[in-house]
Amino acid sequence: MNKRYDVILFDMDGTVLNSDPMLLEAMNILYDKYRDGNRTDPAKIVYFSGPPIRETLKNEFPHMDQQFMFDEFHKESYKLYATHTFPYEHSKEVLLKLKEQGFRLGIVTNKLHHLTEYALECIHLDGIFEYIVGFDDVSKGKPNAEGMNKAMNYFNSSKERTIYIGDNKCDYDSSVNAGIDCCLVNWGPRVLPKDLTPRFKINSYLELEDFLYE
Repeated sequence: MNKRYDVILFDMDGTVLNSDPMLLEAMNILYDKYRDGNRTDPAKIVYFSGPPIRETLKNEFPHMDQQFMFDEFHKESYKLYATHTFPYEHSKEVLLKLKEQGFRLGIVTNKLHHLTEYALECIHLDGIFEYIVGFDDVSKGKPNAEGMNKAMNYFNSSKERTIYIGDNKCDYDSSVNAGIDCCLVNWGPRVLPKDLTPRFKINSYLELEDFLYE
């Protein structure tokens, strides 16, 4: 069988990293400290994963200094990575197998670069991804195509030979804007809009290989 792609780019939160418990706990700490305990419904908080956190904080804490809230979020969330983030089932075995098969793996995320590396260490997936594009590595985060283009330039890969794997509409829009194929995963709590038309959808890391070969 021939490979359909040379490069596989991954979203981070909700795709590589289950950070929902960390996000929920960190936001609740901020609500208790800076919104008098007025907490947002957890069912809504899970949708904060994906878009840049600065946008979320602006919406949730419009009365606060935004740089202060950004710093506070990262201070509180950083404490939680080791205990409140987790890998997805079968992720490590599948990712290592893909590397052995010659696929080149990268991450394009709206998470800060150093936090992405730290999170990978926490879930024991460090050293697997060859290249990372974090929010602070670009002038515009997802869904802008800048991060995708930066990764493709690094890998010297064409749009036709690159696929992006994510878990939400922001990821889908990112792949559309970059002109590359998209695979959306169904293992998180976020319900995907029905009008999205990714090339592939998967329910488990074990299904990844099913579409990587022609």
